[in-house]
Amino acid sequence: MKDLLTTYLKLYRWAMEMKFRMALYTFTAIFIKAVCVLFQGQQSLLVTDLLTMWLTCMAFAMAETAIFPKDCPCTRNRTILWFLLANGCFIGGAVLFDWFPGLALWADTLLLVFLELGLFLMWFGDRFVLRMDSAQLTRQLKQYQQRR
Repeated sequence: MKDLLTTYLKLYRWAMEMKFRMALYTFTAIFIKAVCVLFQGQQSLLVTDLLTMWLTCMAFAMAETAIFPKDCPCTRNRTILWFLLANGCFIGGAVLFDWFPGLALWADTLLLVFLELGLFLMWFGDRFVLRMDSAQLTRQLKQYQQRR
């Protein structure tokens, strides 16, 4: 019974982390889609676009947590795999599901630049900012423990 509970808690912890990333990617994709739709003079989003964006983001977030398991070192190979998979999922999803029909070449290029910038910021945040925060919290905990 204890092993079952431990397994459940590990799966639950993984799902919570994955869902946070999925939500972040989904919100970003829907926001960009909404801005594009507004610039095209429309005011509605297709449910199929929302659903396929959500499913694509969920698939990528699941793969991302497998590529970068918790407390796993960020290696060059893992980073390259993550970057290629992200581009494959998001560019592939946009093409396969026709998320941005009727955009001019400059708009497609701008979307690609935003994608690459967003991916860089996610990578930077994960690999540097969160680690710096964690190191700072560890230092503060040690200082607190030494005072007691």
